[in-house]
Order: sequence, then C-alpha cells, then structure tokens
Amino acid sequence: MREKLALLLSLVAVAMLALLLLQLAASWVAPGLGFYANLWAVDLAVYAVSIVALFVAAGALGRFLTPTPPSLDALRASMLATGAGVIGGALLVFAGLAELLGAGLTTQLAALALGFAAVPALFSWLLSPAIINLSYGCKPDPSLQEIVNKVAARSGMKPPKAVIARMKEPNAFAYSSPLFGRYVAVTEGMLNLASREELEAVIGHELGHHKHRDNTVMLVFGLVPSFVYFLGRYLMLAGTYSGSYYEEGGRRGGNAGWLLLPAGIALIVVSVIMQLLVLALSRLREHYADLHGAEVTSPDAMISALQRLDAFYKRFRGALAEVSASKLKMLYIYALASPVFGLEELFATHPPIEKRVAFLRSLKGAI
Repeated sequence: MREKLALLLSLVAVAMLALLLLQLAASWVAPGLGFYANLWAVDLAVYAVSIVALFVAAGALGRFLTPTPPSLDALRASMLATGAGVIGGALLVFAGLAELLGAGLTTQLAALALGFAAVPALFSWLLSPAIINLSYGCKPDPSLQEIVNKVAARSGMKPPKAVIARMKEPNAFAYSSPLFGRYVAVTEGMLNLASREELEAVIGHELGHHKHRDNTVMLVFGLVPSFVYFLGRYLMLAGTYSGSYYEEGGRRGGNAGWLLLPAGIALIVVSVIMQLLVLALSRLREHYADLHGAEVTSPDAMISALQRLDAFYKRFRGALAEVSASKLKMLYIYALASPVFGLEELFATHPPIEKRVAFLRSLKGAI
C-alpha cells in the first residue's frame, strides 16, 4: 500500500512538472495569457519539486539524520553541526543569489521572503499560550505547581506556570511567549499513568525545553527553510518571464533572467533539505531535554517514564492517532507520527522511544 501511494504521489509530481512546461510554452507563444495565469502552474510545480526532493533527499540522507548520539559530547557536537549546516546553507543561498541578481535586488527579495516566512510564525508564537490554553482547557493546579516548583529548584531556574490539560491521552508539553510567559502542561492522562518519580522526570524534560530556550531556538531555525522556500517560489514565478533583464545600479544583469527558473527549482530543493535538517535538530533537542529530565531525577526515572508512555500508545492505537493528528504534536513529550513510507522518523520532531532510551542508558554513570 505504501509503495502504491508513493508511486501515485510521484506520478502527480511528474504531471505537475509537465503542466508547468506546457504553461511556459503557452506563455512564450501567447504572452497575453498574463501574470495570474502562471501562478497556478508555478504553485503546482513548487509542490511537485518539493515532493520529488523530499523522497530523494530523505532516501539519501536518512542514515545521516537519524543517529542515536553515543554520548553527551556527541549530542552537543551534532546540535552544533546541524545548526551550522542550516545557517551556513542560508548564507550560501544569499551569496549565490547576490552573484546572480546583484546585492540590491537580492536584499529586496530576501526581505520580502523573510516577511512572508516570519510574520505568521511570530504571531503564532506570541499568541500560542492563549490558543493552547483555550484549545486544551489548561487550568492552573496548586498540587502540580508544587511539584513543578520542586523540580525547577533542582534545575536552578524560576518555575513556569503549571497547568493541567484536559486530555485523556498521557502527555506533557512546554510552551511560552513574551506576552503570556512560560508554561508546563501535564495532561490528566499523564497524571493517572505515571508514578511520582516518573512524573518528576517528565516535568524535568519539559523544564529542560524552557532552560534550553527550545521554543525560541526552533522558531528561528524553522524560519530558514520557509525563507528559502519563498525565495525559490518567487524565482520560479519570475522565471516564467525569463526573457526580461534585471538591473542594479545601472548595470544590466545580462542573461541572468534565463537562470531564474532553474535557480528557483534549486532553492525549493534546498529548502526541503533544510527542513529535514531542522527536524533533525528538533530530535536532537529532545535528547537534550531528556538529559535534563534525567539530571533532575535519574536516568532510570526518565527511561521508565518514556517506556511507560510507549507501552500505553502501542496498546491504544486510537490514542496515538489522536496525538499524531494534532497540530501541536511537536510540543508533546511523545509525538512520533504514524509510519509513512518507512520514513516516519525523518519527518518527526521526536526520536523513537528506543533511541531516546539508548541515549539515556549511555549516560548512566556520567550524570
């Protein structure tokens, strides 16, 4: 079934690319078709290129993006290398476009792309606590706040607000914004499932996200693929009018206009690869939060909490489907999506429980 679905999506991608070529040919033969007639073709082509790039890049990079860190030093090195890859890739994209289009035009396009990528993300981040509290019926709880305060004291940090989320599925999540402050939410299902020590380990994990500023870190890195994606989309659209020339400072750009379409396609591919890197960074940050949970309790407590969660979701598949379908699953302590094409780990924000447990076992005696 997976192979048939993958083949279907690939055929759709090929068909969309063919439609783009037909649209380009029609535009050159009959320029009067106009700007808006090209929009749908470009969007379809962007989708097609993204699908093809996703399968190819995931297959080629899968083993490099899903390792289990063998030690704390390896984890830190992996996070630094992955983050440097994302930022370095964005700088190379900007330098390449500046060489192709000139610094002035590239800066203008970059500002436009950054605006489209950043504005929705920033609004979502600023308002997220209010949205989450409303969506999940999160309410303050004095007993839970007392536990959070104790674990935060061990961490040497100011405790966030502790709330109970009205969900029967066991889970926990951390969220924050400058407008509403920091929160740790524990679901009713988690309170019913975990022992006291396991609950403290889970809370320690969520406090680790706050201590490491993961919400902000992932927001910043998450903007990079979107920024490159919008740049590629604009260039693909401009490439449909590639007979024109670009000027900067009175100097013509030569035949650079003819390179816009392939440059845009290349940037869409780069944005997909960057998104895979950002997801890999997210999985590494989860290991880092697990480390914090183990530090404020013990590796055994953190391992026991993760294994208890894993056993629950393997037993109750309906509960796993609820988590996987949630738009906020990146917040949960247990959020591995259901398998798709055998590449589910590459597209997940969290590592599999088995790898998280293996990492924590490697830390025994070191913390």
